[in-house]
Amino acid sequence: MVINIKTYACPFCNNNLETRFSKCFNVYCQGKEFNVGNLIIYRLNPELGIGRIARKVVIPTSKSLDEEDTQYLNKFKVTFKNNITKIIHPIDLIHYTFQLNERVITKNGVGVINTDEFLLKDGKISYEIIYPSGKRAQVSEDEITSVYEEPLKKIIKRQEFDPPRQFLIKYWANLFHSYYTSYQIKCITNSRLTLMAHQINVAHRLSEEYFPRVILADEVGLGKTIEAGIYVKEMMARNLAERVLIIVPATLVRQWQFEMENKFNMEFVIYDGQRVKELNRKGSIYSQSKLKNPFYYDNCIICSLQFARNPKYADLLSQISWDIVIFDEAHHLRRYITNLSTGNYRETLNYTLARKLSESCESLLLLTATPLQLHSFDLFSLIELIKGGVFENFSDFEHFRKNMPFINLLTSNLNNIDNLNNFEVKNTIKLLKDLGYIKKRDSEVNILEQMKSEDFKREISKKLEKDHTLSKFLIRNRKKNVFFEEYLNKRIVQTIMIHPKPEELELYNEIRLYLAKIYNTSISKTNVGLGFIITTLQKLLTSSKVAFLKSIERRLIQIERSKSLGSQIKEFFEEDPEFFESELEDEYIDSENSFNNQKDKESLLNLNNQQRILKHFYDKLKSLPYDSKSDGLLTLMSKIYQDNPKEKILIFTQFVDTLFHLRDLLSEKGYSTYIFYGGMDKAEKQSAVEQFKADNAFSILLSTEIGGEGRNFQFCRILVNYDLPWNPMKLEQRIGRLDRIGQQSKEIYIYNFFLEGTIETDIIFALDKRINLFEESIGQLEPIIGNIEKDMKALIFASEREKRRKLNEFTRKLDMEVKRAKEIEVQLDDLMIDKKSFQVDDLITSISSCEDVKLSHNELFLFIKYFFQLEDQKYGFFIPENEDSVDIEVKIKTSDELLNSSQFRFDEQYSGTFGLNLARQKEEIDFFALGHPLITNIIEYCKSGAFNGIFTILDLKKRTLPPNLLNEIRSFDELYLFIFNIKFQGYIIENQYLPIIIDKDGNEINELAEQCLNIQNNDNLFDFSNHTFENVDITQGSVE
Repeated sequence: MVINIKTYACPFCNNNLETRFSKCFNVYCQGKEFNVGNLIIYRLNPELGIGRIARKVVIPTSKSLDEEDTQYLNKFKVTFKNNITKIIHPIDLIHYTFQLNERVITKNGVGVINTDEFLLKDGKISYEIIYPSGKRAQVSEDEITSVYEEPLKKIIKRQEFDPPRQFLIKYWANLFHSYYTSYQIKCITNSRLTLMAHQINVAHRLSEEYFPRVILADEVGLGKTIEAGIYVKEMMARNLAERVLIIVPATLVRQWQFEMENKFNMEFVIYDGQRVKELNRKGSIYSQSKLKNPFYYDNCIICSLQFARNPKYADLLSQISWDIVIFDEAHHLRRYITNLSTGNYRETLNYTLARKLSESCESLLLLTATPLQLHSFDLFSLIELIKGGVFENFSDFEHFRKNMPFINLLTSNLNNIDNLNNFEVKNTIKLLKDLGYIKKRDSEVNILEQMKSEDFKREISKKLEKDHTLSKFLIRNRKKNVFFEEYLNKRIVQTIMIHPKPEELELYNEIRLYLAKIYNTSISKTNVGLGFIITTLQKLLTSSKVAFLKSIERRLIQIERSKSLGSQIKEFFEEDPEFFESELEDEYIDSENSFNNQKDKESLLNLNNQQRILKHFYDKLKSLPYDSKSDGLLTLMSKIYQDNPKEKILIFTQFVDTLFHLRDLLSEKGYSTYIFYGGMDKAEKQSAVEQFKADNAFSILLSTEIGGEGRNFQFCRILVNYDLPWNPMKLEQRIGRLDRIGQQSKEIYIYNFFLEGTIETDIIFALDKRINLFEESIGQLEPIIGNIEKDMKALIFASEREKRRKLNEFTRKLDMEVKRAKEIEVQLDDLMIDKKSFQVDDLITSISSCEDVKLSHNELFLFIKYFFQLEDQKYGFFIPENEDSVDIEVKIKTSDELLNSSQFRFDEQYSGTFGLNLARQKEEIDFFALGHPLITNIIEYCKSGAFNGIFTILDLKKRTLPPNLLNEIRSFDELYLFIFNIKFQGYIIENQYLPIIIDKDGNEINELAEQCLNIQNNDNLFDFSNHTFENVDITQGSVE
């Protein structure tokens, strides 16, 4: 990010500021105090212009029986033009101060600020103002009504013409901005999204409610992240949201950040313990002083649930008024009943965090694929977060829940009344009476007659919908309702069974039993850290021989240095940080205790004994002259190459050491091999994906678990699981990189490596047999497989004597849970929720709303191109300059003029495309669309007073007009173009720009204005060679 060189001084304390409207964080600055009547700028949305503080709002932040102990938060109600009001924390307010010679409108008329100093008294600023009569007066800011804007008539009379190109660009900037801030869901066409009906439907419903509080519960694979992203983008585009907080499990933090930036051009900052420490120590590069609450430095934040639930951070986060808060995998937000009769419960740290944020945010989205499969109290708890008090208590919710099947049965029967038999009709009438929808004394004959009426059925349906409370707060789409057959890909699964040599298998079992002994001892002594290290070593053992050897080498060095276990874990994090984050953080997501090294300082086994045994294993493994698993991979690659010498293959592994080993192994055999893992920076990752995709030969991409980071590889159809994660959901995430909408092949090939004779293979086979682990999406089974990894550990680290018994117990338990899950799946057929979640009428409206957006990608391309051509490339360079196609990569280099602009923050260079097709093909490059920071800043710059373009003369080349227009204006030498800004006041302010061209007599020339201001006609219609207007004479009559 480029930091502007030009600086400004705070008008209160002379502290250096980045721009005139930057916030001063000097703790001694008088400008940090605010009062009713102050004129202010909202620093999160300066576009709103000058606002005035209408009143102070005092909000209690803690509940206490003792009033003296209750804490309060002070905010201000601020009114902006067009009657827009916002409740704003003072940290986001900046005093608006007038400059010397600035003209203002006061209660006594128009005056001029007569000095560059002001007085501050009783919290209000006053200025010396001189009036046209020569009278001077000290005027308080609450007596200044607005900034003086010179009437257009006077500008025209002075004949101060702006360059014609700038006039057009200023118009287009205002026009495009009006599109972006309108109510239409334009972000779908201004993102890389592939249009999916249910996503448009959900986004439209959320956006129409403005600040919804809902549980978003689409099945796995239907794109809840995308739906949430569209909603956030829409709210920010409409100037309704500035502060957004996203909280997700640690393993999804980077993926969410990538999706928001890649799909929607929204920059979210990841907050973790390290960032908070840095901010507390030295503040942000964009502020000169430190804030008491570090979460105020950024408006759009992503952080992990494991981090945010820390009570210290939870309190800080809840002090901020968030416009939108999103929790992903919200089923982790739990509380537990302690006494069913009294309704008492105990909150987990996860739930306490969510409750506090729920109280301090406008919109709340809880994303989870499994709400109706949770325990009913868990679902009740989520609804309490969405809207407390909807149900009086849990018993009230249970009563409603038991009526849900009857409501759904009535809905179904009313829709199919003509196809019901006599028994079903009588049962329907009985239900209508029992639930109070019709009078009990009404006769059957009368009711049957009424049921034939469409009006009656509509009236009952409305009552049923009203009584189905859950459908108001829960949106859930299911694949069977929204997907057509052509969208689904077929998974073809191949098992690669590696037959280890007897010496390899014998050594595997010997090491496993040794690790099991340490693991079981560590668990009995609640030694979390050691248990994690042993689990990791076991996973390495089945991942690759080379990776396991390297890990033992490092363990031996640590033992040699007599390092504490805490230090060993720290070094482990430094060796493979993404595996550490993925495994350890994910394992303890629902734990009440954070990871603590203090319990891990004692040595469970004598260090010398550990060293001796590990050295023994190292020597034996090193002496083995073969590696059956590596040989198996080379055999598979050779076979695939013979079938298709241009195939692309994605190979997943959990460990970076394994990844590097495979890279060396495959490269030595002459294969084009690329790597992709969490330790690479953004540019390296982009380059790897680009090269892999562009490679026309047989090519392989090796990726780790977190390395995917939301990347999609639809251009690749073969996936190899070189090692298998113990958590089946991570396996589903791997397959999801290929098996998604846009996959170019109808068939996806999945090759899974197994080691014959190992307990891991027995377990995975048992899982696959029961839940089709590889062939089908397992999203609906997530509740029962979420804890499987814990069961797997118990099995893998079991003794030889207990191994078979525990495996049988595992399979029996799994059979029961799969059966229960399938029964629940049948019960999930909730017609009311399905109907309200995916409504065809709303879908038609939503799609029409998308199609209403008039701006094409080519028009935006031309706008930016023309901007950089102004005044001999005054603002920078646009390369290639003479290309007119959007489906190319362009490079943009900004000039010092832009870099040093007072209000807008630009980077020095940009690289990307304006073409949607190319942006979808190459996810690694920027997509220049409405909402991209560069586009937003250029539009804002062109709209601002720093960019001229109010009044000009356009030299029209008549001969280029269509014949009908040419004939109409052939006799005119002068025409007058006026552009009117029409505003529609509602929940949001809608701007429309209406251009009109008239002749001297005031007659409108139909269609000419639209023709002249069409950006795609620009070069053909106007002659820009004449930059002087010496012969122009505009009379008073012309102006009138």
